[in-house]
Amino acid sequence: NYGSNAAGNAGGDPNEAAAWVNYANNIKHYGVKYWEVGNEVYGNGEYGADWEEDLHSDHSPTAYGSNVVTFAAAMKAQDPTVQVGAVLTAPGNWPDGQSPDWNSGVLAACGGKIDFVVVHWYPQGPGSESDAGLLGSTGQIAGMVSQLRARINQYCGANASHIQIFVTETNSVSYNPGKQTVRLVNGLFAADDVIQWLENGVANVDWWDLHNGVSYNNNSGSLYGTANYGDYGLLSTGQSPEPAADTPFPPYYGLQMLSHLGGPGDRFVSATSSQPLLSAYAVKQAGGNLALLLINKDPNNAYAAAISVSGYAPAGQATAYFYGENSGAITSSSVPAGPNFTVTAPPYSLTTIVMAPSGAAPPPTPTPAPPPPAPSPTYQVTYTVTNQWPGGFTANVTIQNNGPAINGWTLTWTFPGDQRITNLWNGVYTQTGPNVSVSNASYNAVIPTGGSVSFGFQGTFGSSNANPTAFTLNGASSGSPAPPPTPAPPPAFSATATATPSTVTPGGTSTLQVRVTDTGGPASGGIVDIEVYNSVGSKVS
Repeated sequence: NYGSNAAGNAGGDPNEAAAWVNYANNIKHYGVKYWEVGNEVYGNGEYGADWEEDLHSDHSPTAYGSNVVTFAAAMKAQDPTVQVGAVLTAPGNWPDGQSPDWNSGVLAACGGKIDFVVVHWYPQGPGSESDAGLLGSTGQIAGMVSQLRARINQYCGANASHIQIFVTETNSVSYNPGKQTVRLVNGLFAADDVIQWLENGVANVDWWDLHNGVSYNNNSGSLYGTANYGDYGLLSTGQSPEPAADTPFPPYYGLQMLSHLGGPGDRFVSATSSQPLLSAYAVKQAGGNLALLLINKDPNNAYAAAISVSGYAPAGQATAYFYGENSGAITSSSVPAGPNFTVTAPPYSLTTIVMAPSGAAPPPTPTPAPPPPAPSPTYQVTYTVTNQWPGGFTANVTIQNNGPAINGWTLTWTFPGDQRITNLWNGVYTQTGPNVSVSNASYNAVIPTGGSVSFGFQGTFGSSNANPTAFTLNGASSGSPAPPPTPAPPPAFSATATATPSTVTPGGTSTLQVRVTDTGGPASGGIVDIEVYNSVGSKVS
């Protein structure tokens, strides 16, 4: 914590940071190696925007860099093996270009004492997302790394070669995620984003984040896919209208695909593509295999890529891993390979070809990934039964199918006397004694996804209080399973605040009365932030 001390009346305390290192590594023996001082500290108000609390009197980059030196010394006094990092901004991204220059000021003050620098990168602003723009944005990465390395070399002296670059947050949009975050395009971007940073020499990339939550923002029809919500997470939280908790979103599979391309101890080798929308990356694996990743960023066209391998003799068969449109998981298959072979990359897809060297044992036939579990049936049943004595009764039933198509299901009615009639949807029922007879019956057991079916019957029974109101659908009693919950409306709030008195002299007291009203859907885990500003617009509390 760089911005505030435990009392909340001054900037972060280096002694508290040192105590944390001591607790984590000397007492609990967690072995935490990397420690970042602060988070997005440039958002402390130095350039106007103020989302990171910083109670230091000086918010300048030089002040932050100088304080990092103090923090690093206190922390390394507790554990000399820890690595301490400082916050920079990604070149070309705000506040880069503002005065004073953040990166230069920070590095000039602490460059000789730090072990790594941290940047965050979200290539799009909310409301301006585009699929082509996102997939093309990774072309900026090489330039950003080059500029960061140049600044490190310029200001960090003999320590420059020791300093690593970490990307500790990245995703598609800087805030207010919309449907693009949970669709296939973001899966392609995740793979391309991470691999570009790594190929350009960055030591660490963190995707933001594992679990996040539903967000209702940009659901434009110009964006690929049909979702009506967004979520930064790799995995669903299970909130409506998301799938069950921990269901992977496409970025999960985009990152998982990289595990087939390479891992620790492997190294990048050159790969080029003549098609701008077909990106190629290659890795020589430590075990001797050669892996090639193709990312097709074209939403409409497949590309038959003629692969030419130089400096390596592949065996005649290779293993192909695939993820793309309508994929529920990464699948694998055996494909022909060699010095020259052809791979077809479908629209919007990831394809990794893992080649063994010629003369090596052929790759084992991959075991197909198990199909994803079928969605749970969800349907809603409504029915009415109307007595029309002495004439009998009429009944009408509607089943609204909210899950996968209901095909070949059975419908069972239970009548007085516990007689059960199955697979009859419409008809005339007559009871004489304990037996029910049926006439003019018809049956159709298919309800398409999102569709509904209504049916009815009429009947005459031997007593005036007999109603056939008990039935089951495919073994589930009426109304069960429950219909899916109606998606909660997005949070919305109104707030009022008064200060009594509204003008106070230095040292005086004012009472604040604040009321926040939830005018939207149910809210939990929220934060109410009360900020006090003086007459010239500066935040004082």
